[in-house]
Amino acid sequence: MLRLLIFYFLFISFQFNAQVGINTTSPSPASILDINSTQDNIHFGGLLPPRVPSITNRNSISTSFSDIGLLVFVDEVQCLQIWNGTTWEDIHCLNEVSLQGVFQNFDLNTSWGYSSDIPFFDNGNDGYFGITNSANGGFSNISTLTNNFLGVLDLDDEGVNGTSGFATITFNTIDITGAGSGVTLSFSYEFFEFDTGDDAFYTITIDGVPQTEVQLINGLADLSISGNVSVNIPPGSNSVGLSFRIRQDGAGDYAGFDNFAIVPN
Repeated sequence: MLRLLIFYFLFISFQFNAQVGINTTSPSPASILDINSTQDNIHFGGLLPPRVPSITNRNSISTSFSDIGLLVFVDEVQCLQIWNGTTWEDIHCLNEVSLQGVFQNFDLNTSWGYSSDIPFFDNGNDGYFGITNSANGGFSNISTLTNNFLGVLDLDDEGVNGTSGFATITFNTIDITGAGSGVTLSFSYEFFEFDTGDDAFYTITIDGVPQTEVQLINGLADLSISGNVSVNIPPGSNSVGLSFRIRQDGAGDYAGFDNFAIVPN
């Protein structure tokens, strides 16, 4: 019995104080886990991340803000993705934009990753910022967008969540060097009864240089508008990115964004 107790405490001590090495007997003291690609310098191997068959399977993973850094490889879109606390973001996709483009419609086509500087929240009819659809209460006023979209209601949320200033959504910068004829960047939007102080802008970045910011809406006296943005990115460009920022205060005013895409010309 005494020997078992000694072994137990030695084992616990090892678990709390030692690094773990795979294919090495001398793991780096700076690491928790040190993986060597070979034992004999003849046979080599790699690190295979968890693979999920589809976007639907990936969405079934129960994630929260505390899971930032979670990694998966999604077979359906051939992308290594990381959870950024708000959404799944592409690290690298095997399919280039020259072959199929990138998309974010908040349903099944989600190969264009994004992040928000304001965490999404759901306070019902008092305030909402996140992925929703027209079946969600007053979001039925958003009539031109189908299925899921990025919805905004009272971004200030009476000081409970959100911000009294602008929330900024930033989409990943996409390498478009393989698109010899250039690409087209597009998305859809709708605003319902925006008042003075309710505004939205977008900025396209080409080869690391932000282009002139464009105002989508300058709210005034229950202004409601909808439309589509389509911008041609010229041949010879190496990369393109997109960000948009929005501020909105007050219940009863809604906004929706959807169908973000970059496709080859």
